[in-house]
Formats: sequence, structure tokens, C-alpha cells
Amino acid sequence: MKIFRNACISIILFLVICFVAGIVAAENDRFKQAKKHLDDGIHTYNEQLLHDAKKIFIQLIKENPSDYIYVHYVALTHLGLCDLKNFEIAKCSARKEKKTLKAKRVAIAEEGIPYADKSIALKSDFSDSHRVKGALISNRISGMFSGMRNGSLAEEEINMALQIDNSNAMAHIENARKFVNKPGLLGGDIKKGIEILNNVINDNPGLEKGYINLGIAYQENSEVEKAINTFNRLLGINPDNPEARFFLDQLMFSK
Repeated sequence: MKIFRNACISIILFLVICFVAGIVAAENDRFKQAKKHLDDGIHTYNEQLLHDAKKIFIQLIKENPSDYIYVHYVALTHLGLCDLKNFEIAKCSARKEKKTLKAKRVAIAEEGIPYADKSIALKSDFSDSHRVKGALISNRISGMFSGMRNGSLAEEEINMALQIDNSNAMAHIENARKFVNKPGLLGGDIKKGIEILNNVINDNPGLEKGYINLGIAYQENSEVEKAINTFNRLLGINPDNPEARFFLDQLMFSK
């Protein structure tokens, strides 16, 4: 009888373990699928893929409310949507339409910041949550006054990201953008930004965002040939990068 009871307990434990393992495996599969949607959406500027990723990540949050990584990825998806709007703004020539797109980007950033905050609350020493929060705050900036309100807040988060992990390449890119986009009187230094971006690319030769930001920085600094070379280098890595193709075509047309 005792042997039978022990055998039953063993079978029940085995079935429970199998059930739990199945749940974990299914969760991991959904997480992988969402990350693939996110990566593909970012690289192809496919808005629907980004929304599909966000939907899965939010469902995972509901099932795992104390796991910081799912919350972080929702914030990251919002940042991807902000980047998409920024590209649309760059391609747009009509002032009124640009204003509308900026308002949409600000709204996306506002929606994403609470997720970054939640991720930081769950794990304060995760560098990339601070980086994403800083980048989202930067995307709230739509003019001089909003820049005055949000610029220093964004910088605080980027600096925190780098303090936690100085090897965070995306945080270095955000730091460089600060120097490129700020007026000189407020601490801007485009050459410093270019230097940081070159270092990022040297350390991370496959990081496409590094090339995009470096090319734009060269363009802002009237170094057209260097900008062209930078975008061509990126197209050598990824011939389908839509930003590199757009900015390169712009530069070649204006020569």
C-alpha cells in the first residue's frame, strides 16, 4: 500500500512538473515571437509588427506582473514606434503634417514612459531600462520649451544607464545625440557627438543605429562626403536599411 501511495505521488509530481514546464515553454515561445516582431519591425519600419509585439508583451505582463523584462520590452516597443514617427517626420516636407507627426510621437512617448518607470521600479540596476526611459523622454521634446522641460530629465536617465553599464552602446548613442542636437550655448558639441558615435561603431561594427546617427551628425556638421560614406557603409551591412537609403538619396540629390 505504501509503495502504491508513493508511486501515485511520484506520478502526480511528474505530471505537475510536465504541466509547469509546458507553460514555461509556451511563454518562452511567445516571448521569442514578440522579440522577433519587435526586431523585424524596428529594422523594416513596419508599424504593424511593432503593435503585434506590444500586444504579446502586454499579455505576458498580465501573466507575470513582477517580471521587469516584459515591462521593459513594452517600453522598448514604444521607443521603436517613436523612431518610426521620427523617420516619417524626416521624410515629410509639409510643415502642418510634420507638426501632426510630432504630436503623435509625443503621445507614443508619453504612453511608453510609465512602462519604463515600472521596469526600473522592478529592477533599478538594469541599464537599458534607464536608457529607454531617457530616449522616450527625449521623444517628448517637440520644441524649445518642451526641450527645456525634458532635456535634463532625459540626460539624467542616460547618465544613469552609463553608470550602471558603460558598455551599453545604445546609451552611448543617446548620449551622442545630446551633443549633436543641443545648441552650443546649452552644452551642445557636434564634434564631441561625432567622436562618441565613431567610438560606438568601432566597438560595435554591426550596430545600424550607430551609422544612422553618425551619418546624420556629419550631415548636420556640413561634412557631406563623410555622411555619404557612412550611409554607404551601412548599406554594405544591410542593403535594405530604409533610413540609410533615404538619407543617402537626399544627399546625392543635393550635391
